Amino acid sequence: MQNEDVTFVTETHAPRLSSLAKKGIMLGTSSWIYEGWRGQVYNKDYSGKRTNFLKTRFQKEALSEYSTTFPTTCFDGAYWRFPTYDQLKGYADQTPEGFKMALKVTDTVTARELRERGKPSVPNSSYLDPVAFTRGVLEPAKAALGSKLGPIIFEFSPFFFGSSFGPQDGYEPLAFVRDLHRFLEQIPSEAKYAVEVRDPVLINPPFTRYLDCLNYHGVSHVLNEQTWMPPLEEQIKIPHIFTADFAVVRALVRPGVKHNDAVEEFGPYNRTQLVLPKMRRAITDLIVNQLEFERQLYAYINNRSEGNAPNTIAGVLELLDEFDL
Repeated sequence: MQNEDVTFVTETHAPRLSSLAKKGIMLGTSSWIYEGWRGQVYNKDYSGKRTNFLKTRFQKEALSEYSTTFPTTCFDGAYWRFPTYDQLKGYADQTPEGFKMALKVTDTVTARELRERGKPSVPNSSYLDPVAFTRGVLEPAKAALGSKLGPIIFEFSPFFFGSSFGPQDGYEPLAFVRDLHRFLEQIPSEAKYAVEVRDPVLINPPFTRYLDCLNYHGVSHVLNEQTWMPPLEEQIKIPHIFTADFAVVRALVRPGVKHNDAVEEFGPYNRTQLVLPKMRRAITDLIVNQLEFERQLYAYINNRSEGNAPNTIAGVLELLDEFDL
């Protein structure tokens, strides 16, 4: 189904999002600085002295307007470099009480190998290093965001276990789980943690060690709609997939499509270009499930899934009308 969609309207949908947030359902987007949302999410004056739209002003101030509509966002940019206290405090100062900011952990901690353009990959000495994580991510995040800190997400790029271009040193799923278990044992436990993997073998029965590990530590598995993973409607049916007293879902890009291809396909993200009914239904079912069991849910929708994340959220809210929520 293409070009047939619900349009996100702030006046209509913001109150719905606020009502769900009060019930523990935090529904927002992956990042927030998208010029394609002007006239939809962003309607404030972002002009400069010589232009009616100053990009630097927009990038600096957009979160303030975003947070009047959405109760949460995920700071994806933290994946590329350690966030600073000043940066995160600036975000916190723009947002109201009750707002939650999730953030991805910097790949300095989650990448087993590091690559520089034009150079071969090298082993990463900070891979799953609890000190590097605590000092580089957790401490500034807690100090700057305080009660506004949402889930901290450890995103692992696919290892491609068992493939010709996967680990060449015998690194296998069980070794990853052992490394993860050792890491989770050593980091402070006062934050909400979630792990996002992109190797289906880790969640496919009968291999249960990964989910067992997360359950032991009270860490959430991130249910993700993503290139290499099974679609959400299949993931939510996997036994013991809910490993904590809260859940995290990220709708990133439809299975089989690579991130860069989706960027080229959907930019500048100002309209829906592809509706994914099964994905929307899975997110809706997940919301209903979490409400039934009184578990918190953090759901982050990416523009690369359908073309315009706010419209995807509007579509989910429409499906929730069936349940009078």
